[in-house]
Amino acid sequence: MFQPAPIQKPNFGAMTADQNLIENPALMYLATLGSKDSYRCMKSKLNKFARFFGYQGLVDCDWKSMQPNHITIFLTAQSWGSARTYNCYLSAIKSVALNAWRNKQIDLDQFQRIKSLKQRRIFRAPSGRAISPEESSSLIRSLNKNSLRTIRNRAIFFLMLGCGLRRAEVCDLKLKQVSIKNKSAKIIGKGNKERTIYFPTAVLEVLKNWLDARSLNKEEIDAGFVFGRIDNRQRLHLDIPLDPSSITRIVEKLVSETDNLEGRLTPHDLRRTFATRLISKNVDIVEVQKLMGHASVATTGNYVRKDEENLRKAAEKAEL
Repeated sequence: MFQPAPIQKPNFGAMTADQNLIENPALMYLATLGSKDSYRCMKSKLNKFARFFGYQGLVDCDWKSMQPNHITIFLTAQSWGSARTYNCYLSAIKSVALNAWRNKQIDLDQFQRIKSLKQRRIFRAPSGRAISPEESSSLIRSLNKNSLRTIRNRAIFFLMLGCGLRRAEVCDLKLKQVSIKNKSAKIIGKGNKERTIYFPTAVLEVLKNWLDARSLNKEEIDAGFVFGRIDNRQRLHLDIPLDPSSITRIVEKLVSETDNLEGRLTPHDLRRTFATRLISKNVDIVEVQKLMGHASVATTGNYVRKDEENLRKAAEKAEL
């Protein structure tokens, strides 16, 4: 049986120890990412790429010596679980090349050849879903305890479902951004974009309950975050923000304690539900875009799952 020859991992340049890290195009690219999650994700991918060629990581990698064939060798050697992951790696590497060209570390021809590498085409149905009113009612009923942790989790759930917040936005939210009087909050979202969200009455009441509990149960160190970690002794720690993964665990635990859910539920599905419900009530999509902090209406449209519900109802009318 034919066995392909092992792929050699050429070290495509040597970096001098005294090279200025400020000129590192990978660090330049990472500095443009406004989301902590995006920063963490892309940093991991660039480190993997650099280590593939024998470097310790993205910092000491000699990016200016990178050629299109190096990228092709790396991409070919991986076992890709999805085309999205493949495209994400390629996008990150291309962005590094763009910064290297801008900094005159590579010439235009080298950059154009890297830029010409094609992404894999993806034709998939939109991921995620919007939950039904019955499902959200069941989830809310599961948050009926009066423990400190449940009061916090209820406020987090209501903010995500009733205001469309992302995980990271919930974690980073500070008291100074919230105005109970104006029933609103200033959110610094993805891409460092600022927007104003407004609290529906139900969200406002749940948030006020949490802020009252917060003031009574916090430890001495208070960094000003709205939410914080609660230990096994029911003590609230506000020295550092919650991690986005903590929000995922909160939602997963809530789902495990709730009956009558139709499928898997992620924190981002709550954001999709927020958009879908506003659109279904004929709220202008431009207004929904602003409330969600999207750069374009097209992005907002990708969140809406209204058409899928209409298709399901239409299919039920078919006669056999």
